[in-house]
Amino acid sequence: MLAYFIRRLLINIPLLVGITIIVFVLASLMPGDAVLAMISSDTPVTDDMIKMRQGELGLDLPLHEQYLRWMGNIIQGNLGYSFVSAESVSKMIVSRIPATLELMGVSLSISIILGLTLGTISALKQYSWMDYGFTVFGFIGISIPDFFLGMVLVFVFALKLKWFPTSGFITAGEEFSLADNLRHVFLPALALALVRTAVFMRYTRASVLEVLGNDYVRTARAKGLLQNVIILRHVMRNALIPVITIIGVNLGVLFAGSVIIETIFQWPGIGMMFINAVTGRDSPVIMGYVLLTSMIVLASNLLTDLAYSLVDPRIRYE
Repeated sequence: MLAYFIRRLLINIPLLVGITIIVFVLASLMPGDAVLAMISSDTPVTDDMIKMRQGELGLDLPLHEQYLRWMGNIIQGNLGYSFVSAESVSKMIVSRIPATLELMGVSLSISIILGLTLGTISALKQYSWMDYGFTVFGFIGISIPDFFLGMVLVFVFALKLKWFPTSGFITAGEEFSLADNLRHVFLPALALALVRTAVFMRYTRASVLEVLGNDYVRTARAKGLLQNVIILRHVMRNALIPVITIIGVNLGVLFAGSVIIETIFQWPGIGMMFINAVTGRDSPVIMGYVLLTSMIVLASNLLTDLAYSLVDPRIRYE
C-alpha cells in the first residue's frame, strides 16, 4: 500500500506541472492588461508609469521566465502576491478556503446520504411507482445546471417564502452563530447537492441491482438471513465500489463547480476570489487557485483508489 501511494504521488508531479504550464499560458493570453485592470479610470496614466509597474510585477519578462520565476517561488512555499491588493495569495486562500470546504462538505453529505438511500430503495422497489418517481427525479436533476437551480432556489425559498437568506455567510451586523451560518449555507449547498444526488442515486440503483442478482445473495437469502443484514453486509459493500469512483470524481467537479454557486449566493469562498482575480487579470491568484484545484482533483482520485481496499478487503495494492 505504501509503495503504491508513493508511486502515485510521483506520477502526479509531472501531471501537476503540465497543468500549471497550460493554465499559465492561457492566463497570459487573456485579453487586456493586468496593470490597466488594477488602475482606476479616473487616474491619469502614462506609458512610462505602465512600464514601470510592469517591471515591478515582472510582467515585462518573457513568458517562460515569468513561469520559472513563479515555479521557483512555489518550491519555496510562496504562491506570490496579488497584483491588485498586494496581499499574499497563500493568506487569501487560507482565509477563504474554510467557507468553500464548509459548502462542499454540507453539499457532499446531503448528496451522498440522499443518493445512496434513494438509489438503494429504488433498486429494492424495482418497477414500482417509487422506482419510477425516483427515476424521473434523477433525470430532472441531471438535466438542470447548478446555476439555474441555484437561482430557482433563491427565487422560491428566499424571495417568495423568505425561509432562507439570499446570500452571504452570516447575517450582516450580527455575531457568528452556527444556526445562522447553517441557514445561509443551506441553499447553495442544496443547489450543488441535488444534481449530484441524482447522479449518485442512478449509479447506486444500477450497482445494487447488479449485486442483487449474484449467487451469494441468493445463498444468503436461502440461509434465512434477515433482509437488512443481506443488504448491509453483502449487497452494499460490493455495490459501493463503482459508486465510490463517482463520488471521488465529483469531489473535483464539486470544488470547481462551486465557483458559479459562490458567485450567485455571494458566498465568501475561493470561488468568489477566483472570479475577482479573472476580472482583474490577477495572475498569481488565478494560478494559486488552479494549483490548489489540481491538487484536490489528484488527491481525490488517489483517495478514491485507496478507499476501494477499505470497502472490499480483497483489493490490495502492491
